[in-house]
Amino acid sequence: MLESELKALSPYSSLRPGQLRIAKTVYMTVAQGLFTVIEAPCGLGKTIASLMGIALSLQKNLIRRAVWLTRTNDESDKVIEEARRLKNRGAVLRGLSLRGKSSSCPLFRGVNEELSHLACRALRDESLCPYLDQEKVDHCADNLSREHHLVTSVEVIQVATKEKCCPAAVMKRLMKNSNILALTYPYVFNRYVYGVYFKPLQMHDTAAIIDEAHNIMDSAIEYESKVLRLSTLYNSIDELSIRRAELVSPLEDLADALRGFVNNDLSQGVDVPREEILKMILRHFKDPLEYLEKLREVALDMIKTRALRGLTIRCPTYSTYTFLEKALRTNRDHAIWLHLDTEGELCVEVRPLTYDFKQVTSKFHGVVLMSGTLSPISVFIKILNLEAENSKLIKYVRPKYGHVVFIVDRSISTSLKNRSERLYKAIAYKLKVVRDSTEGGLGVFVPSYGILRALEAVGLKELLQGLTFVDEGKGSPSIEVFERFKNYVERGADATLVSVIGGRLAEGIDISSQLMPVAVIVGLPMPEPTLYNMKRVEKLRSLGFKRPHRAVFTEPAMRKVVQAVGRLIRSPLDKAVVILMDRRYSASLIKRYMPKWLSYKLYASDNPLCLLQEALSSLKVKVY
Repeated sequence: MLESELKALSPYSSLRPGQLRIAKTVYMTVAQGLFTVIEAPCGLGKTIASLMGIALSLQKNLIRRAVWLTRTNDESDKVIEEARRLKNRGAVLRGLSLRGKSSSCPLFRGVNEELSHLACRALRDESLCPYLDQEKVDHCADNLSREHHLVTSVEVIQVATKEKCCPAAVMKRLMKNSNILALTYPYVFNRYVYGVYFKPLQMHDTAAIIDEAHNIMDSAIEYESKVLRLSTLYNSIDELSIRRAELVSPLEDLADALRGFVNNDLSQGVDVPREEILKMILRHFKDPLEYLEKLREVALDMIKTRALRGLTIRCPTYSTYTFLEKALRTNRDHAIWLHLDTEGELCVEVRPLTYDFKQVTSKFHGVVLMSGTLSPISVFIKILNLEAENSKLIKYVRPKYGHVVFIVDRSISTSLKNRSERLYKAIAYKLKVVRDSTEGGLGVFVPSYGILRALEAVGLKELLQGLTFVDEGKGSPSIEVFERFKNYVERGADATLVSVIGGRLAEGIDISSQLMPVAVIVGLPMPEPTLYNMKRVEKLRSLGFKRPHRAVFTEPAMRKVVQAVGRLIRSPLDKAVVILMDRRYSASLIKRYMPKWLSYKLYASDNPLCLLQEALSSLKVKVY
């Protein structure tokens, strides 16, 4: 009975192996209010299968609504596009994908989400926002509801912009009558954003689907962290010197203390005790909380003034306030540390060492975590602070999905002790040889932007024949870099796509193995042994982890590797060759972390080129 009801919702005459099981699992998770983890192949169709389970749950009134969490806005739009394909008889599904003010507001687009809300409130209180006309907002929302049962955030923004009304207000209005909402992680993991959007709604009768769940711990920690750059601190001092000079002294003391570390070795970071920050405030103010409140008041006043005058909404003092507020209220589950950011600028950060996922699961009636790369699942569940015995685990195992030939290059290691210009030159020349031996598209994934810059410095782009497209992590959006690469390969040209593994291109973009039959993963992308990561190791050890070092270093690295491989395997018939350029890729490491759904063979050689052509011939990979 259940199977036939689910199949009736499917847009397909037949389902892929595993899809019906996923649909049933999602339905039962909602029906019983469970916590479920699903590991299934990339490209299997987890989204449409899960939507079938959600749609039937809504049809039977088991829940009032479902929220679908994704990493990016584009991915949340795709959820709504997939939902439209279901057989939505009687308009059971009604909903939309959401974008925050930072990516939808005509006035504050590109501004930090929290700042944009504060600026919006200032304009709203004075009735000065030209787009916040309630009559227009209601009219726009009503028209969209009549014309579309399911609408994407892009469509809302287009219609609202044409009607000259606030897209964010239209989306919040549409939320009230929606039973499926697709949105990005901050809506749940950022406490401020969650309060703005979901405080008016009752969530106890809401189910949650969390997609690309392998990212979830890093994302949750990121949203709970606060970073203060030294340049931002100086700008805050300048702002306050003009407006409230009496608040400057503690910040000058903090700046002097941070500047004192400039000549130190900051490669691993430096511990900044909370007590030291507290002392700097107590030298000048008896009550630290009173000082914070004064800092907050002046920051909000500056934001309001800038919003009302139509000036750029940025406020270093507010950034300083939010950092200090977080740092002073923190506990031993957090680290406060000084380090250089990815652009080489000195910054101080307060960052949680762990994240208790129970505070998320407790909000919802049924939670499903999905990804193609969660192995080993038992460790994944433990690190989220959830009990395995109270969790339902679903692993796709058969039939195997896609096929990869792994070739380990045993002549290279990118571990910290081996990094040098000589190593980077050796890697660059090895990549040149692979490029010369490969037709069509070649992918190169490196461990970090630092190593990417080092390879560019030894002439990587000049060595590679054909066109080379590098995703630098800034400038052109990743999708544009990828599309240029794709266009050239489809025209029959040799082209190389270079990206940081775990970066914008290694996840979230599907790359056909016909487009990229060969990929090289340079190095094992271990996190750096920073002060923060070493504190995480000690924290996990205190929580009973037997191998905390593995949880902090090895597992995140291998998850990035598997995600990069998963970009190439998007269907059961996809085949690819992946060269793992680091001797640390042992057979046991591959076996432990590669998902059980993936078919693969593993070879090792000091000269991977001798195996490359044989591997391509055995796979009979078609190239453009």
